[in-house]
Amino acid sequence: MYDILRQHEGICLTEGVKEPMFYRVPLFRFFLGEKWYEKRYFGHVRPEDGRMAGEVNAGLGFQGCAAKIGKDFPEETRLIFLMRDPADRCYSAYKYFLALGFLPCRTVRDDKKRGHAAAFDRYVNSILHSRFHRKGIMIRRLKYLCFSQGNYAWCIEEYLKYFPKENMKFVFFEELIEDEQRVAEDILDFIRVEKNSRINYNIKSNESVFCAVSPLRSKVIYLFQGVYHILIDFLHLGRFPKVRHVLRKFFRWIQNMCIQRDADRSKMFPQTRRILNRYYQDEIARLEELIGRKVPESWGRTA
Repeated sequence: MYDILRQHEGICLTEGVKEPMFYRVPLFRFFLGEKWYEKRYFGHVRPEDGRMAGEVNAGLGFQGCAAKIGKDFPEETRLIFLMRDPADRCYSAYKYFLALGFLPCRTVRDDKKRGHAAAFDRYVNSILHSRFHRKGIMIRRLKYLCFSQGNYAWCIEEYLKYFPKENMKFVFFEELIEDEQRVAEDILDFIRVEKNSRINYNIKSNESVFCAVSPLRSKVIYLFQGVYHILIDFLHLGRFPKVRHVLRKFFRWIQNMCIQRDADRSKMFPQTRRILNRYYQDEIARLEELIGRKVPESWGRTA
């Protein structure tokens, strides 16, 4: 969605970074303030341009983000929720976070030994069959990212405290990949931007094509992600061409050292999907009631 919308000359997305960490790191928001946010990410937008400004950020479902955004933005702000089958999203997130060091070293080690599908099955069972871990999923969302971000109704309800439902659009990932142009143009209508025939909709983004080299190196890249965001996101050193070139070259070297191309294309085990479906079934029912729409038929399938 980011790669589609940023092609439109009437839309201006965040400058220099795809998913700002501003609302995801309370400390920075507290010290920097909303004026800094506006200048840092949208300082290149002039009111007379008439462009629609916004950000695309999967991390805004984290705990506390809705309250911060509700305080800083007016009610007429338009919100788009793009949702995927929670079980499929969980497996995709597992592979993504595995490569970037968000998961425990023992999980990375198990994955290297047994492969994605088997290690994911063990990881899902260790979390969802533990009363302690299961109860903590929506309390400690960052720790349980693979699971917490699939609780869509919970997230939407948090935003409904600050924004009316008529200013929210609910989009299913399965519909997007079936007809990207139709869904994208529907979103353009929602945010009141004219359609653009020059947009290229034949785009594939965010594919999980990398895996961790080792448990230790997964933590190295996790550490340097924090350094990267401080330098590029908050200090905005990327605005200096020479500094940006050096930093990108350095972080590319870190990536090459810590992650490698993923050759494992194993599918999720049916029994793993059944466990995830049981976990999400009540949440899906709440979601349908909340948005007044049925989720795609493919959600909750067992094979």
